[in-house]
Order: sequence, then structure tokens, then C-alpha cells
Amino acid sequence: MILYQYRGKIEGKRSIGYFIDLITKGSMMFSTPSSFNDPFDCCPTQVSEIPIGSLPYAVIDQMNHYVQKVTSKVVGVACLTPHPDKMLMWSHYGDHHQSICVAFDADILLDKCPKNSEGHPLYREIRAVSYTATRPDERDADAIYKKSEEWAYEDEHRIVSFSAKGEPQWGSGVWQIPKESIKEVIFGARISNDLQRLLAQIVTSHRPDIALKKAVLHSHRYELIIEDLDMQPNIAPMSGSLLDPNGNWINV
Repeated sequence: MILYQYRGKIEGKRSIGYFIDLITKGSMMFSTPSSFNDPFDCCPTQVSEIPIGSLPYAVIDQMNHYVQKVTSKVVGVACLTPHPDKMLMWSHYGDHHQSICVAFDADILLDKCPKNSEGHPLYREIRAVSYTATRPDERDADAIYKKSEEWAYEDEHRIVSFSAKGEPQWGSGVWQIPKESIKEVIFGARISNDLQRLLAQIVTSHRPDIALKKAVLHSHRYELIIEDLDMQPNIAPMSGSLLDPNGNWINV
């Protein structure tokens, strides 16, 4: 099974370095749940036995948020999806179609999962998130794999790293997954020519085995098409002029 991770803005030496580390070392960020854009994520309610309305919502939220922050001390999460062509995913997580999407072979991720000095694996499974209308409570052992139905468009699959005895201790942080699991780099439909050229050169130089692809807009439908990068034509920059309401010509 191939799973994809959308990457955020790539700008400057540091983020270019992150990309190089990803493809050459397999360096992947396992994020803290408290940093996610969904405040309910990994934040089950701790007051399931207390009647609704018996305490102010703000008080209960502080209690729940505290537990979420504690969880973030010992848990790291990497988020993937089976879909490289979701417009909302590119918009929300792929820097508005200006970044990249990276493909991973899930079987290799699992078969070659690294272990620490005590033999504890970085992760044990890749599990699909369940989307539900009911918020999980403190008794739900699978709360970390549950999200609101509003996020169902992501079709998220999670790799969760729990802290364990040994070195590294695992949990949140940047860890090395098997680099051979990386199979494709897909460029967003609105990535700049300069950035696309630079990243393509980096991949070709360091990992020629990784396929390079491009997301392009369908001409008649609200749809993204994933094509091989070498199939893309060389298009000369277009220019023209537009007459504004004040009668002035604007070069575009």
C-alpha cells in the first residue's frame, strides 16, 4: 500500500535541508498532538461521568487540554493518506499547491521499522483514523486514532510513536524511518519553476530511484491529475495587458 504525506512550505536553506534529510536519511517528524490544527485531536474528554452543564465548558477544556499536553510529552504522530490528488489536502497541508507530496511504501515502513537500544520499535502499526460524531472519553484506548467527522476528507492513516525505555526514547521528534520506503515525490500544481527544478535536481542527484511526478489541473473538471514529471511540456512564460476601470493598461 502506498501512503502519501503532504509537506508544508519549502523556503530557504533550512527547509531545503529538511527535504534532503528526508530523502537521504529518512528523517521524518513525529509531531506532538498539542501542535495539531484540530484542538480535539488526541484530547478525549476526562469528565464522561459528569453531567453536561454541571461545570463551565472552559474549566473542562482546561482539564482536557492539560491531559493532551501530557500526552504530547510521550507520543509523536506522523500523518499520511492514500490520496495524492485531494484539492483540500494540497490547499491545507501542501502550501496551497506550492509544495510537494511524498509517497511511502507502507509495507517497507513496517517491515524495516527501526528499533532502539532496548529493542523497542519506533512504531508498531499504521492505522487508519476512525471518524466519529461522538467525542472519545478517558476510557477509550483508541482515542488517539479518532477524529471528528469533519476531518473525514483527509482519510488519514497514522504512525504513532510511543516513548519507550532505551535510546532513542522515541515519542515526538525527528526519527529515521527506512529511506527506501520513499517511492515518489509529487510537485504541486502551483509550485514555482525554480523550486521544482531545484528539488528535482536534488532527488536526481541523491535518490535517482525515486519517481518524480506532477499534479496538474484537469481542463474540464474540478480534479487534479498526477502525471510523470518528464511528461510535462516546456511552456514559455505568457504575458499580456489588461485595461483597468480607469483606462490604464496593466501588464500581466
